[in-house]
Amino acid sequence: MTSLIIVMLLMLLVAVVFILLATGKQRRILKRQDENKRWYEQRFTELEEERSLHGLSDEEYEYSKQELDKTFVNDSKDIEETIEWRPAPVVLPAVIVVIISVALYWSFGSWQLQEQAADARERLPELGKKLLSEQTQAADPEELNLFALGLRQKLMSDPNDAIAWWIYAGLMVDIGAPEEADEAFQKSLDLEPERLNTLVSYSRFLLMSGSAQNKAKAANLLARALKLNPANIEALSLLGFVAYEQQDWEQAIQAWTLLQQQLSPGSERYVAVQNALADAKQQQANAGVTLTVTVNIDNAVQEFLPEGATLFVYVTGNDAPMPAAVVREPVEGFPVTYTLSNANAMLPDHKLSDLDEWTVRARVSQDENIEAEPGDLEAPTVTIKAKANQTASVTLSTRIQE
Repeated sequence: MTSLIIVMLLMLLVAVVFILLATGKQRRILKRQDENKRWYEQRFTELEEERSLHGLSDEEYEYSKQELDKTFVNDSKDIEETIEWRPAPVVLPAVIVVIISVALYWSFGSWQLQEQAADARERLPELGKKLLSEQTQAADPEELNLFALGLRQKLMSDPNDAIAWWIYAGLMVDIGAPEEADEAFQKSLDLEPERLNTLVSYSRFLLMSGSAQNKAKAANLLARALKLNPANIEALSLLGFVAYEQQDWEQAIQAWTLLQQQLSPGSERYVAVQNALADAKQQQANAGVTLTVTVNIDNAVQEFLPEGATLFVYVTGNDAPMPAAVVREPVEGFPVTYTLSNANAMLPDHKLSDLDEWTVRARVSQDENIEAEPGDLEAPTVTIKAKANQTASVTLSTRIQE
């Protein structure tokens, strides 16, 4: 690459010399044209003086003027023809430099890329053994890129190698090229649809993205993996994670229970799964905590019921005004009954199951705003002990005044 730069700089220097020489000569030509014009004007002035002061005849004057004009025109024509032919020598060196530079760049660049690709392909077994036997995150980035280049060369000549595509996909994950990784995982899976390692690795990669579509695809791949091997530790671990994220507590518990049975008691992973399993069971118990609320309306305020009104039924704790669960529905008639649970929480860390007591509130809003405003109807609060399958009843009986 250094040789290429030196050659290009030399060519540029040659071009600059050519251009300077050409432009210098052009300036001399323009100077000559200017001198020729001044000479003509001076000679014409002298001819006029000879006519007026020395009595030059009209015939001699006309003859002398024609000869002067003819000389001026001929000199000017010679100069113009010279100038018209000058651009070619000026442009030619520049064009030659551009052509040679592009040719040199292509030649040197292609040669270096081919040499690098050949070196990567030759060192592929050595690099693969080294990188796959150690933590890839701690590997030299240059070696990772060289290994990736070698794999690309191999896959160009043998695109039906499912394992090579799988290795290449993992390498793209480590390098930080998710689109290439996804494509490589899919190609590996297309070639060998029932390869267990590919199903599990691809699932893990999809779960890293966090998108709902990829999570659903990962769940399908894990189901296929567990059909091939129901005791696969990695597949069970990932399936439990997917189920937990989707709040499918029952499936998460089943997956992690099977996983725990295959681990050595007291091991680090066993303890982690045990904690996750306990959390999933707690979440399942909390999911069963429900509150069924029936809302009535007093006849005294029935006439003040706004058209197109919105009913809010919500639960707060004694020490926190933020609702732990909310139901928002258009008013269609009374009485109405709703069941509130953790699914109706506004915040993930403030739910019905987190409270010891529930304060039940109900309000009819005129403008879909949960905050109390004049003209809204509301019910007196009811406070009850928090427990599973609890019920409560409230009655809208008050109209908020100005």
